[in-house]
Amino acid sequence: MDKTKEQIIKIGKAMLALGLQNTHSGNISIRMGEDMYITKTGSMKGHLQERDIVISGLKAPKFGLFQASSEIGTHQKILRYAQAAMHAHSLPATLLSYIVPEVKPIDFLGKKYLHSIPVVEFEYPVGSKEMEEEIPIVLETSSTMIVKAHGPFVRGASLHEAFLFLCILDYSSEILLNLKTLGVDLEKLPEFNYPEAKKYKAPENIKETQDKELISQFKRTSTDVFSLKLSPFHTGSLSVRDGNEMIYSPALSSPEDLENDILRVKIGQEDDDFFRTLHQAVYRYSSAKSAIFTHSPFAMIQSIKTTAEGLDRIVPIDAEGGYLYPAIPVLPPDTDFQSIIEKATRYKMVALAGLGVLAIGHTPGYTIHHCSSVKNICFLKTQLEIMNRVGLVDDISKYLDERGKTW
Repeated sequence: MDKTKEQIIKIGKAMLALGLQNTHSGNISIRMGEDMYITKTGSMKGHLQERDIVISGLKAPKFGLFQASSEIGTHQKILRYAQAAMHAHSLPATLLSYIVPEVKPIDFLGKKYLHSIPVVEFEYPVGSKEMEEEIPIVLETSSTMIVKAHGPFVRGASLHEAFLFLCILDYSSEILLNLKTLGVDLEKLPEFNYPEAKKYKAPENIKETQDKELISQFKRTSTDVFSLKLSPFHTGSLSVRDGNEMIYSPALSSPEDLENDILRVKIGQEDDDFFRTLHQAVYRYSSAKSAIFTHSPFAMIQSIKTTAEGLDRIVPIDAEGGYLYPAIPVLPPDTDFQSIIEKATRYKMVALAGLGVLAIGHTPGYTIHHCSSVKNICFLKTQLEIMNRVGLVDDISKYLDERGKTW
C-alpha cells in the first residue's frame, strides 16, 4: 500500500477511537511535493480504504478533485506552508467556542504546545468561501484554531504532529470546560511553575531490548493509555528498572498499529529531559521496579480545582476509589524530585497540578492500574460535583471517605 495513504488510514482510525470525529465527519490531508492527499467527502475516517483518499494538486486540479472533501480549497492553501492538516469535531473544543473568543490553556501541555487557540466565527461555518480565505491565514501564525460552533482545524510539520496538536487541543479544552462548569475562578488560580521539559518527539520504532515479553508489556500499556485517554497521543512515558539502567519509552500514548520507541538509559547519568530525569529519580529514591507518567485530563481537572481550594489531596467520592486510594496527594508541578517520589511511594501515585500523574510499582501492569483508577475517580468526582451544582445531588461530602482526610 502507498505509505502516505497508510499513514492517513491509521490516523483516521485513531481519530474515531478518541471520538474526535463522528463516523463520517472531518477531513485529513498531507502534502507530497506538489500533490495533496486528502480524504474523500463523507468518507468514514475510522474505516478508510485506499480508494477513500484522493490525490489532488496543490494548485492545478488533478484526478479525484470532485470526490475530495468539500473543504479542499482550505486544505490546498494550508498545505502551501504546512505538511499536513486536519479538521475534526472535538466536542469540548466546540463547546468552548460558544463561550470564549480564544482558548487559553492552563495545563502544561496546552501551554507548551499551543499557547492560545483563536476562535473564529463565520456567517456560513461549513465549507464556505469565507472559511477557505480566512482559515489558512489564521493557521499561518497559529498551529490550531476553532471555527465557532463547528470544530478545530490544525496543521503540522507531519501528520503525527498535526494529530498531536489536535489531541492536545481536545485535552486542554476538556480541562478548561470542566473547570468552568465547576465554577472554578480561573483568574484567581495560582501561577503554576511548569518545568522546562523537552517537547515529545514522534517515535522512530527504536527497540533497545530484545525481551519479547517486556516489549509486549510496553505495547499493551501504550495502547491502553491511548484508548482510555489517560494521556494525549504521543505523550506520557513508561519505564522498568534493569540493574543500573532503565528500559524507557517516551511518547508513550499510541494506538495499537503505531509503534513506540523503547530505549535503554543509565539511571545515574545526567539528563536534560525532565520526564526521563523524573523516571531516573524514581529508581534513585525508591525500590520501585516500574514507573509511568501520564497527563490524565480528569486528574488535571481535580488537581487544579484542589489547588484552587487550597487543599493538598484528591479524596475519592466513589466506593472502589475510596477503598483502593483513600487519598491521592496533589503537589505543585515544580516540587523537587525527592519529595515527589516520597509521596508516590507512600500513596502509589501523586498528581502534579496541571502537569500529570506519576504512578510507581513493580510492573507496567501495576502502575497503569493506578492511572486508569485515577481517571475513573476524578471523572466521577467531577461529574458528581457538577450534578451537585445543578441540584441533582445534595450534600456530596457524605460520600467522601473519612480516612482520606488524614490518610
